[in-house]
Amino acid sequence: MKTILILAIVLSLISITPVYAGEGSQVASDHLAQAASYEQRAQAQNDLIAEHTKMKEDYIRRYFINEKVSPTSKIKEMEKHCDTIIKDALGLKAEFLEFAKWHRMRAAELAGR
Repeated sequence: MKTILILAIVLSLISITPVYAGEGSQVASDHLAQAASYEQRAQAQNDLIAEHTKMKEDYIRRYFINEKVSPTSKIKEMEKHCDTIIKDALGLKAEFLEFAKWHRMRAAELAGR
């Protein structure tokens, strides 16, 4: 574990490159592009959440006939599947939005705001 930590520190120090005044606007642009990318990823999670919310509702409507033909255990399996995906997508969406916020903040710092 200690070796991994040391390796991570060394690699992070190696990857640090100085930003010169002339490059600031390019770096700020890169941050804004990365923020937009994360916002698109967050939107994709919204689409996934909507898809599985609808799937969960449609499954009951389409496949539940009665307890003998469609046992509730099958419905519970489907609900668990959709709920897990929805929960994970909500977490990813929050992470993506935080990354976007961070990149926008870095871009603003470089622009002197």
